Amino acid sequence: MRSVAVHAALFVALAWLWPAVAAQQGDGSVLGVVTLTVARGAPLATSAYGRRGVAPKAGSPGPETRNVVVYLLGMKPATRPTPMRASIRQRGERFVPPVTVATVGSTVDFPNEDPFFHNVFSLSRMATFDLGRYPSGQSRAQQFSRPGIVKVFCHIHSQMSALVMLMDHPWFAVPNDTGAFSLADVPAGDHTLVAWHERIGERRERIRVTPGGTLRVSFTLPVLEPHP
Repeated sequence: MRSVAVHAALFVALAWLWPAVAAQQGDGSVLGVVTLTVARGAPLATSAYGRRGVAPKAGSPGPETRNVVVYLLGMKPATRPTPMRASIRQRGERFVPPVTVATVGSTVDFPNEDPFFHNVFSLSRMATFDLGRYPSGQSRAQQFSRPGIVKVFCHIHSQMSALVMLMDHPWFAVPNDTGAFSLADVPAGDHTLVAWHERIGERRERIRVTPGGTLRVSFTLPVLEPHP
C-alpha cells in the first residue's frame, strides 16, 4: 500500500510539473552575430523607418553594433510583455545610447549629466511629448504605451537625437561590442529574424527554431561608405 501511495504522489507531482517541462521543451534559443562591412552599393531596404545617409554619425560614442536591433517579426505572445525601465543619458551634448529598445509599457529615464540645461521632446506618431527644460543633475521620465519607433530630440541642442524602439513581445536584442546577440525562450517553429539599423535599413532571414534547440545565425550589414 505504501508503494501505491508513493507512486500516486509521484504521479501528481509530475502532472503539476509537466506543463512547465513541456513549455521549456517547446522553446529554443537563437545565438548570432552581426558583422558590419563597407557599403559598396545601394543601402538595404527597410519598412521600419525612413532612412538617412549611410555614413556614420560623427563622434558617435561606442561601436556601431550598439545601434543595431535584432528582433523577431510579427510575434504575438499570449501575454503582454513585462514593462522595463531604461535610461538614455544626456552627456556631452548627446543622447547615450542613441538607440534603445524596450517592451511596450516601459518607462525611459532621461538624466541630464551635462553642466547646462537640456530638453527632451518627440513629435513621433507613436508618442508625442515634451519633458521641458531641466538643469544638470535632474532627470525626467516618459512612459511609452504603443509599439513602434519614437524619435527623441532636444529643443536646445538641435544636433541631439535618439531613437526608442518599442516591442510588443520580448524577443529582441541589441548586439554587444563584438556584434554578438542572443534570444532566449523562442517558441519553436518558423520565424522571420530581422537585423535593423536606423541609417541603412534591415536584413531579414527566415529561421526555424526546434524545441530545446539552439540556432546559430549571422547577419552582414553594409554600414560605411568607402571614401573616394
